[in-house]
Amino acid sequence: MSRGLIDHLIELLSSAIVREMLTDLDKRLRTYVADMIHKILKRIILTIAGLTLTMVGIIFLLVSSAIYLSEHLHSTWMGCGIVGIIIVIAGLILYAASHR
Repeated sequence: MSRGLIDHLIELLSSAIVREMLTDLDKRLRTYVADMIHKILKRIILTIAGLTLTMVGIIFLLVSSAIYLSEHLHSTWMGCGIVGIIIVIAGLILYAASHR
């Protein structure tokens, strides 16, 4: 009968140890997943912010180029047309490159 008692105590002790280990593992896994999500969200937000600022800068650069060309060519529309043609050509090149 003492053999059954010892087995029962060993079973209780081992189940308590395993339960504690699994709880600790669960906490670590939650922390790891939360940290991974935070890193991914941070990268996404920084990428979107960087792309937005880049696009605003490109728009200002293109508008200023069109205004400069219009003043240089003494025309009200020629600069916009030239910059527009350059943008269309660049877009077609990027489109063709993306479909290879």
